[in-house]
Amino acid sequence: MNNQRRQILKSNTIAIRFAVVFVAIFCVGAVRADDVQQQLDLLRQRLDNVQKDTSEMRESLDELKAETQKDWITEERADEIRSLVHDVLLDVDARTSLVGDGLLGGWSDGFFLASSDGRFKLTIGGLMQERFVQSFLRVGLNNNFDRWRGGLENTKTRLDIGGHIFDKDTTFLVQAGWGYLDPNAISNTPLLRIGARLWDTWIKFKLSERWSAKLGVFMLPFTRESLVSDKYQLAVERSLIDFRLGLARSQGVEFTWANDDTRVFLATSNGAYTLNGVSAAGNNPTPPWGILAQDVEWAFTARAEFLLEGNWSQFNQFTSPIGSETATMVGVAVHGQQGERVGGGNLKQDQYGITADLSMNFDGMSFFISGTMHNQKNITRTIPNADWVGYVAQASTYMTDKTELFMRFEGGGVMQNTMGGDDVHILSAGVNWYLDGHGLKVTSDYGWSFGEISAGMQNWMVGWRGTTNRNAEWLFRTQLQLAF
Repeated sequence: MNNQRRQILKSNTIAIRFAVVFVAIFCVGAVRADDVQQQLDLLRQRLDNVQKDTSEMRESLDELKAETQKDWITEERADEIRSLVHDVLLDVDARTSLVGDGLLGGWSDGFFLASSDGRFKLTIGGLMQERFVQSFLRVGLNNNFDRWRGGLENTKTRLDIGGHIFDKDTTFLVQAGWGYLDPNAISNTPLLRIGARLWDTWIKFKLSERWSAKLGVFMLPFTRESLVSDKYQLAVERSLIDFRLGLARSQGVEFTWANDDTRVFLATSNGAYTLNGVSAAGNNPTPPWGILAQDVEWAFTARAEFLLEGNWSQFNQFTSPIGSETATMVGVAVHGQQGERVGGGNLKQDQYGITADLSMNFDGMSFFISGTMHNQKNITRTIPNADWVGYVAQASTYMTDKTELFMRFEGGGVMQNTMGGDDVHILSAGVNWYLDGHGLKVTSDYGWSFGEISAGMQNWMVGWRGTTNRNAEWLFRTQLQLAF
């Protein structure tokens, strides 16, 4: 290529010199002015032609050089790609030889291990809630109280291990860790105990396209607040009303029937203990209870949900992020149980309840309202009857993609004065900062009690202490949550 270039340049130089000599000789021999002008015009034209030819040859040389360099770069990259593919194939072979049976693992909305044929899968998750609570009580139930009380705690620390085994129709979940042994306690002594415990622990079988059965420990299908997971709540904690009138966890069997717009849950269990309905909870406040423990003679819970618009997954949480579709769900549930007799002279305690709720999700907004009633018979020989009522209304709206404001109002209690005659009215407002969705979020809320909170309604895990005076208590809570 270099020799060719030198020959072309040499030819150009000779041509230019020849033109210059020719002009000089022609000019010396010319005697008339008009002849001189004519020859100069001819010389200018020839010089322009020579310059044009030279430019075209230089462009041809540049194109030839660029093409040659391009081919060289392409060939070099091809060698690099061949080397990279070779290394990847060697790494795949090494991993396959280590696993042997094609085991898969990694992250997909959670850590998992799975067999290559899809028959077995193990998912590993967890929940940590680090909480600060500050309570102010102007007048308490007795004189032995601090007006200010608060501090830091690990409210919940647990591992969630689930998946399916043998096939996708057989699933399981085990939630074990440390938390309040009795989050629904009425008395304070067991409530303040944090220790090792179980949450949901069950095995579930898919019986058909619409039917499934679950056996173990689970939230009884009653109030929606209870059925939404701890990590998907709107405020720092569920409402005080739900901790008293919701049924919480029990052990039993639950059947589920579901289609596109209707779900029905039917459960028979060892009973709900939130209103002291299970005597066995006095010694072991966290199910499972022993088979011969004093629980109930029978207990039945049924809940139906109707999806008016949207999809079911939107109601796994209370929030509705920006960009969500409109969704509406209505739920209604009933519960009944009869306790076992403690001794020959003791009465059997009966309990019956009903609840209804409405949930609505919008683009960046949510709304929820519920009402619950319970009737207890044979509380004691001097208190034959107790009626409990409660309602909750809450709403939220996103200010930015990661910041959400919410407000909640709750009220109710037991109607009979012999049981406390509560007139609970609590207004709470707060904010969620979704640093990475529910996986990493900070929640802060402030609550003010406009009514009374008796010993039968107080709950120290939630943060509300007992007081018979109105407008006598406020509560501030903030929580860091890590969930995976």
